[in-house]
Amino acid sequence: MSTPSPQESALLAQAAQWLERARHGSEADRAAFRAWLQERPEHVAAMDLVERAWRAAPRAAQARGLKARAPAAVAQGHVRSRWRLAGPALGLACAGACAGLAAVAAWTMNVDEQRLAAPADRMASFALADGSRVWLTPGSAVTMRATLLDRAVRLQGEGTFDVRHERRPFAVTAGDVRVVDRGTLFSVARRDGQTAVILARGAIDIEDSHSGAVIASPHPGQQVALGGDTATISDVDATAALAWREGRLVVQDQPLSAVAARLAELSGTPIALRDPAIGTLRVYGTYRIGDAAQFLDAVAALYPVAWRRTERGYEVYRR
Repeated sequence: MSTPSPQESALLAQAAQWLERARHGSEADRAAFRAWLQERPEHVAAMDLVERAWRAAPRAAQARGLKARAPAAVAQGHVRSRWRLAGPALGLACAGACAGLAAVAAWTMNVDEQRLAAPADRMASFALADGSRVWLTPGSAVTMRATLLDRAVRLQGEGTFDVRHERRPFAVTAGDVRVVDRGTLFSVARRDGQTAVILARGAIDIEDSHSGAVIASPHPGQQVALGGDTATISDVDATAALAWREGRLVVQDQPLSAVAARLAELSGTPIALRDPAIGTLRVYGTYRIGDAAQFLDAVAALYPVAWRRTERGYEVYRR
């Protein structure tokens, strides 16, 4: 079990106060409450956790050997109940919500931390602690920390994320870029100081990881390329671009040099072009990532090139 940090405890107590104010205050109070929820994703997560903590309070009390009473009034076929806990260690009235709420929150949720890495010679897929899934290219890695109020991932290399929707925000940091998501399929690639983000479905914000300033909010089917202080948005076939997680490389009229480099990156096996001029040949089609010979046979059938297997991988030359 985990203990909320002082910042988390303070935000939980603030959420409890807002909940009480919204339930028993004026319409102006409820409008202010809605505005507070929209300020930050963490506010929504805190409120969700507060409400779950209130519902879980009787079980939390029983787990600690405390007494709980649940007087219920039946009206028009519906049961209305208000839990009241007795005991020196727990109090959930709004005036003393902070300590009690933190205790219940710690009882209802763990802090999970994971470190996952793909081998150098093949891709890998992992289930994250929150039920999301990540696909990593060879040699890539992620570290995930899921706390009471957020889910934070740090990426090295390239990964595609299929995020489970819930109130806690999900954020992927790669270099100076943070991608904030709430239930989406997207990919992030970090290479040589450059970051590329592709959105397949859902909605994301791309932020500066230091200042929090929003850089871009792409639509599904768009790619954002970030380097230095420049962000470039372009349309992309997201289904084709992310097909690598299914073991397929979809090529749409690209130079042989780029396709060979991408296939080598995804398979972990080098493909060397002995004549730089053949790198300009245009290639298209769908290929199995684990079968470089299929790809090279297709290229050799179209162009005057040949290939051979070497100790290090493959090499392609003009015939």
